[in-house]
Amino acid sequence: MSRVEADIQDDIERQGRRLTLRDVICPTRVVKQAEAYFRCVGKLLEGEQFTVNVIQQDDQGTVRWDVPSSKAIINLASLEEQIQEDMREAVGKSLVVDCRDTYRINQRGDSFECDVVGAGTVAAGRVESVLVKVNGESNLEWQEVVVGAVPVAPTAGTIPENPPAATPPATEEDDAAATTASNPAAESSTPASEDEQDE
Repeated sequence: MSRVEADIQDDIERQGRRLTLRDVICPTRVVKQAEAYFRCVGKLLEGEQFTVNVIQQDDQGTVRWDVPSSKAIINLASLEEQIQEDMREAVGKSLVVDCRDTYRINQRGDSFECDVVGAGTVAAGRVESVLVKVNGESNLEWQEVVVGAVPVAPTAGTIPENPPAATPPATEEDDAAATTASNPAAESSTPASEDEQDE
C-alpha cells in the first residue's frame, strides 16, 4: 500500500499546478481483488484534506484512482466537462475548454482562466476563454470572456442571441473582453472517516 500511496502522491503533484502534498494515506488492510474499491485521503501542506477514490484493476495490486473536486482541491478535468456542458446549453454549440492542468488547490478568492480551444464564435462575438473564480465558500463560478461583443444587458447564464438594432457597432476600443453572467458550480466532497477507510 505504501507504493500505491507514493504513486498517487507523485501523479497528483505532477498533474497539478504548483501543487505539493504533505502525504497520501490509504487503508492498511485491503484485500487484493479485481474491481474492489477503497478510499485514500490526501493532505495538502496547509492541512486541508481531500478524498482519493481507488478501484483495483486486478488482483495484482494494479489500481485506477480519481480525485473529485472538494473544498481543498479542484479536479480541472471535471470542471472542463461541466463548463463545456453549460456553454453548450447557453450558446447552442459545443466549445472545447482547456484549463491546462488536472488539479489545482481550491483557494478562496482565487481566479484563473481556461482557454476555449479554437476561440469559438457565437452570435455575441468570439469566446476566447472562461474566467473561473473561487468564491468565499470555496465554490466555483465562471463566465465566458467574449471578445468583439456589443455590450448589452445579458440574460442570466446565456450570451445574448441578437444585440438591439439601435446599438452602434463595436469599435476597436470596445474590443476589450465583455463577459456574460456567471454560471455558479458548487462542488464539494467530504474526506472519508477512518471507519469508512477500513471498509
